[in-house]
Amino acid sequence: MGAHRPRRRAEGPRRSLIRPGPIRWLWYAVGGTLPTAYHGWVLYDLTCRTWVLRHFARVQVMFLWWWLALLAPGPWPLRFSMVALGYLLSIYFSLAFLEDACERRLIKHGFPVGLNRKIREESTVDERADLAVIYTAYYQP
Repeated sequence: MGAHRPRRRAEGPRRSLIRPGPIRWLWYAVGGTLPTAYHGWVLYDLTCRTWVLRHFARVQVMFLWWWLALLAPGPWPLRFSMVALGYLLSIYFSLAFLEDACERRLIKHGFPVGLNRKIREESTVDERADLAVIYTAYYQP
């Protein structure tokens, strides 16, 4: 009979970042502001090396409502082309304004203008989690 060993916790600065649960993440994905406890994670989310993919995931959640248009009356090809065109245009514009959308999200959470770009340009991938913790501690609302 083996003894139960506790799982090791992640070491380093990411351990201090509190990740939101599914409901809060959905709220965040559609543009909502998270409580102060999650601001470190928000900063990390918008500055880590996968920030573009994370933005794309949030956009997918925001544009799910396009698929409800398939329920509109009319011929199937017309409904599908209408949904596809709206969806593709939404994706195009969300990626065109990617930097601005991420900056607005940071400003809503109480961070100064341009912080996300500064962190991404002046740090390596390994340093970004450390910087998220430092900046969150400094910019507490």
